[in-house]
Amino acid sequence: MMSLSIEKTKNTPNVYIDISEGLFVIKGPSYSEDVTNIYDPILSWIDNNMSELDREMTCELYFDVLNSVSHKKIFQILIKLNGFFQNGKKINVKWFYDEDDEDILEMGEDIKELIELPFELQAAQN
Repeated sequence: MMSLSIEKTKNTPNVYIDISEGLFVIKGPSYSEDVTNIYDPILSWIDNNMSELDREMTCELYFDVLNSVSHKKIFQILIKLNGFFQNGKKINVKWFYDEDDEDILEMGEDIKELIELPFELQAAQN
């Protein structure tokens, strides 16, 4: 399985990961209390596929709403990616935020301080 696609719902984000394209995108709201159905497949995908990465991968994260349960899962994902980065995989993260959303910006700033991945905070273009 070299790609993973999960459709967006009212309270869960769209997920698209394709190792051959070097894309890892999570975009949309993430405020479901049961985040296992959205984030556990991503964590499994990382475990089963990231060792095959032979090009640079950009991880783009766009959240308009991110609750604390989802934040914890995103952090787990980035910790896993950080491990692959430390083992020589080329991975960078772009954390997009709405210019008016200080909460999402602060979440990105906090995560950036805790991992070694190249991590860019970027205001989303509407």
